[in-house]
Amino acid sequence: MQQANVDRKFLLPAIIGAALSLFLLRTGILAFFFLVPLGFVSYRYDYKSAWTAFFFAALGNFVLAAGARASGAVSLTDTLWDIFYYGLMAFIFTGIIAPPPALSAKYKEAVRFFCGSCLGALLFIYLFLQMAASPVYLEYVDYLLNAVFQVNRSSGADVVQNALLGNVSAELVLQTIQAVMLRGGSLVSCVLLFALCRQISLFLARLSLRKRNPSETAPLTEASSIASFRVDPMVIWVFSASLLLVVLTGMAGLEIPEIILWNILVLCVIIYFTQGLGILQFFFARFASPFSKIFFLVLLVVVLFSPFLNLLLLGGLFLLGVAENWVPLRAPKKNGPPSTPEAGDDEDEMSGGD
Repeated sequence: MQQANVDRKFLLPAIIGAALSLFLLRTGILAFFFLVPLGFVSYRYDYKSAWTAFFFAALGNFVLAAGARASGAVSLTDTLWDIFYYGLMAFIFTGIIAPPPALSAKYKEAVRFFCGSCLGALLFIYLFLQMAASPVYLEYVDYLLNAVFQVNRSSGADVVQNALLGNVSAELVLQTIQAVMLRGGSLVSCVLLFALCRQISLFLARLSLRKRNPSETAPLTEASSIASFRVDPMVIWVFSASLLLVVLTGMAGLEIPEIILWNILVLCVIIYFTQGLGILQFFFARFASPFSKIFFLVLLVVVLFSPFLNLLLLGGLFLLGVAENWVPLRAPKKNGPPSTPEAGDDEDEMSGGD
């Protein structure tokens, strides 16, 4: 009887999390957050509950997609892609934040996160190429362009601007988007999806635990911190080599090697940008007062939504992350008694294992 109560205690959140994930996926405007319920179950309970939620979510999505196909609302191809896309993305995300203990001990979360993002980026690219090849999608892009042109013309734009917009075709737009997606755009999109869903899941899990048992929020608070994230020094050589080879392959017209090198370069930029964020969080946590933390947080949000300033901020954080290869920005204080290395310094380093 007691075992049944324990099973029900963890089975019910898994079912609810799976149902909420499927609901968000089909709401349209909130579909971007469809992984949040699965992440909440993972952080709030354990990896068994997380994988149970994944199983119910994948099964439920299969039933819903098959039902839509049986009713004739969608084609067989769209049905198969719906099942495959949701199943793979949910599987990757669950594997990142709630792996089995053996896998968690061998591969740190940073390694799982970036490897999973690369795998998800491949899926994004393939789905976009399939979608861009559809005549229906081409007609939809052409319709949007005509709508933008009509709005721009009715707003009294000058003749030169109207002429420039008139030269933009749906084929040109798709080619531009495809070039960006292949050269790191899909990777950035996948990183943003996983990172945002992870942070929201952590926030909701901490909020839930704080109301029930505040002492249990400490591990989640540590998990949400990137102040101890450190990049392996060898990554700077990968970044430098990929930057040089991108230029050379572009000049030589080698498209496939150029695309691969662009994605390696973008991945290195994301990694160093993350290290820059970790440095910023480190100094905020150590030196900033509660009032100044709120002030800088509000300032950070304002800058992110300000044109040109946001580019300066993003570039500055990237350079800050790169600079730590030569300047120990997070070195422990020298005054006072000797201290042990900061907790987590080695745990989050970009390495393959222990």
